[in-house]
Amino acid sequence: MENSTDLTEVTTTVNTFLSREYYTEQIVNQKLVAPIVYLAILLLIGAPGNISILIIYRNYNKNVYRKIIWIIAVVDLLFCLIGVPFNLGRLFNYYNFKSLRACQIVAGLLDSGIMTSTHLLVLLTVHRYRQVCYPLRRQITTHNVTYLIAVCFAIGFASGIPQIAVLQPLGETNLGNGVIGYTCTVAWKDSPTGWENYNIFLSSLFLFYTILLFVLYALIGRTLLRLKRRRRTDNNRENVTNNRLSGLSMKITKIAFTVSIVFAISYLPLFLNEVVIKDVDETKLSWTKFTLLKIVQRSYLINHVANPFIYYRFDNHFSARLNSCFLAIVQCKKTDNSNKQTNNVTEPQRRTDSGI
Repeated sequence: MENSTDLTEVTTTVNTFLSREYYTEQIVNQKLVAPIVYLAILLLIGAPGNISILIIYRNYNKNVYRKIIWIIAVVDLLFCLIGVPFNLGRLFNYYNFKSLRACQIVAGLLDSGIMTSTHLLVLLTVHRYRQVCYPLRRQITTHNVTYLIAVCFAIGFASGIPQIAVLQPLGETNLGNGVIGYTCTVAWKDSPTGWENYNIFLSSLFLFYTILLFVLYALIGRTLLRLKRRRRTDNNRENVTNNRLSGLSMKITKIAFTVSIVFAISYLPLFLNEVVIKDVDETKLSWTKFTLLKIVQRSYLINHVANPFIYYRFDNHFSARLNSCFLAIVQCKKTDNSNKQTNNVTEPQRRTDSGI
């Protein structure tokens, strides 16, 4: 009887020690350091980068292209301020996520943001396609583009409603010793047929939009090559202005095309997650595979951080304004430091009374 009592006490003590908090702390320290650092870097460079876009392109109402990328920057900034901290919270509470409603609401908002950003990018591509391939037809203007942007937000919001309305349960992981871990997971194992059809619909929509973007840019590229060949055969001085406009059109097309490439590459793992990674047993993965999996599952966040670097590379106006801002900040810091040093040197020493 005494041995049985001692064994029960030891088992109780072990189960108390090996709690969800313990397993969460272990996996954070051993396997989630790299994903956490990855998200922290995205947060540090993403938020200032998108804020710089909002500041430099603040007069967006004068141009359809700038108005769309300004709105895209707003969505990207929200991803940096909401999506990245949310993912950090999921990692820090990996096996101990307690709020089902918070998991579903934020995940639904992210789904809405993803679909809104996707439709805005398609709108930007259609605008470039009509400008380059059909310049004499009716174009998207700064007036009607507002309604089209509103439609993109409406479609995005409607796409995220199922994620909020359907209470997808927290993922359960048997950690051993009678301990069950609860995870705010993206993939829903043993999901009902309706939910699987919803995810298949979103994945098919992503595939359709990706193919549409590449087809439109192939047509845009072919048209620009024809115009370039035509300019080579005509060396009249009247074409100087046309050459400048063509160069500007080529620059804008490069920016939009690069943004589309980054979008397709960064979002592909997210939509493959439901199909490929859904049935993977994470507890059996090695340290390297588990760490890589957690980073790849969040690769879509790169799409919402990369645009400032793309604009800096291809847009001389953006890079010049950004450089001037950095130089102004550095100059202000130097001025402040020099003023402090001057005050320290010129400030007279205070006399103190000795009381004698």
